[in-house]
Amino acid sequence: MSMTTALSGLMAAQTEISTTSNNIANVGTMGFRGSRVEFSDVFSTSPFSAARTAVGTGVQVQRVVQDFSQGNVVTTGNLLDIAIEGQGFFALQQLATENSVRGGAIYSRSGAFALNKDGYVADHGNRALLAWPVAADGKPLTEDLIRAEPLQIPMQRGEPVPTATINVQATLPSEVSNLGQQAAVPPSKPFDAADPTTFAHHTVVPAFDAEGKGMEADVYFIRTASASPASPNTTYEMRMFVDGVERVATTPATVTFGADGRIAAGALNGFGTGVDAMALDLTGSNLAAAPFTVNTASHDGKSREQLTNLDIDNLGGVWATYGTGQRVALGQVVLSTFSNPQGLRSLGKATFAATAESGPVQTGLPGSAGFGALRSGALERSNVELTEELVNLISAQRNYQASAKAMETSTSLMQSIMNIRS
Repeated sequence: MSMTTALSGLMAAQTEISTTSNNIANVGTMGFRGSRVEFSDVFSTSPFSAARTAVGTGVQVQRVVQDFSQGNVVTTGNLLDIAIEGQGFFALQQLATENSVRGGAIYSRSGAFALNKDGYVADHGNRALLAWPVAADGKPLTEDLIRAEPLQIPMQRGEPVPTATINVQATLPSEVSNLGQQAAVPPSKPFDAADPTTFAHHTVVPAFDAEGKGMEADVYFIRTASASPASPNTTYEMRMFVDGVERVATTPATVTFGADGRIAAGALNGFGTGVDAMALDLTGSNLAAAPFTVNTASHDGKSREQLTNLDIDNLGGVWATYGTGQRVALGQVVLSTFSNPQGLRSLGKATFAATAESGPVQTGLPGSAGFGALRSGALERSNVELTEELVNLISAQRNYQASAKAMETSTSLMQSIMNIRS
C-alpha cells in the first residue's frame, strides 16, 4: 500500500513539474494562458472500516486549470496588433485553402494580426479575425456570430473612370522664331513623331484607361498657318498618341487663334472612336509672343482610390480612408466569452475551442457590459508570472524527491520482510 501511495505522489509531482515547465517555456508567447494543477487526496474505505484509523492511499490529479486573468499589455506600434483589456476572446476562423474549406470559429487572446495576400486580417496560422458587417455609420447590422465574416481590408475602392476629355491650357507662340524645330509653315514634310522638324511643340498628359491604369497621352502641335496681311489668324494642327499608338482625329483637329490671341475656332477636338474616343479641350489657351508653355493639364479620368489610412477604435470599429475621401466603415470586431472559460479545450498556438463544459459562446461589442475594450497597436503578453513559476518548480521538485524517498523507504521495509528467516 505504501508503495502505491508513494508512486501516486511521484506521478502527481511529475504532472506539476510538467505543467510548470510548460508555463515557463511559454512566458514569451503572446496571449498564452498559464495553467496550474489541482490535486485531491484518495481514500479507500468500506462500511466496516474505522474512520478514526483510516489512512489515505495517495493523491490524484483532479484537473489542470488555465488562468484567464489579464496579461501585461505592451505597445508595438503595429496597427493590426490588437490587445483585449478586460474579458473576452477574439473569434477566429481558419481560411479556406485549395485543399480545405473554412473551419468553425475558434477563440484566442492573441491579437498579433497582419494582412495576408488576399487582404484578410489573419494571424500567423492563417486564421482570420471575424467581424460583423456594419452600416455606413459604423453600427453593426447583426450581433449573431453565425453572420460574422472574416475581416478583409480592400487595398482599393470605387470604380475606375476612363479618360474622356483632356484639358490643356497652353500658351502657343505667335512668332515663327519660337516654333521649335519645325522646318516650315506649313510643313514641307508629312508629320512624323520621331522627326522634330515636322512639328512645333509636344506635351505629355496623363490619362486612365477603362481599368483605371495610367496611360500617357502625347499631344503634338503643328503650325499650319501664320498671321499675314491677308488673314490675321494663326492655325495649329494637333495629333494625339496614347501609349505610342496614334488616335486619329474624327474631324480635322485644328485650333485657330485670332488677332487678339484668343481661340477663334477649334477649342474642342475629338480623337479615336468607341472605347478609344478621347477629346482634347484647349479652352483657355492663347497665342502670345512667348515660348510654348503648358499652364495647366488635366483630365476627367479616375483610377480606383487607394487605401491611405486604417484605424481600429477602442470599440472594435474598423475604419478606412481611401484617397482623400471620408472614412469608410469596414466592419465591427467580434468579442466572445463563456460562462466557464476553464472548460475550453486548448488547441495550441494560444487558441481554444468551445466544449460542453465551457457553455455556449456569448458574443458582444468591445466595451459593452461583460466585454473588454480593444487597444490597437498593442499586444497582450503571457499572463505567466515567472518568479512564481520558479518557486512552484522548486516546490514540485521537493515533493518529487520526498515521494521518491517514501518509495525508497517502502522498498527497504519490504526487503527487510523478505530477509526474515524462520
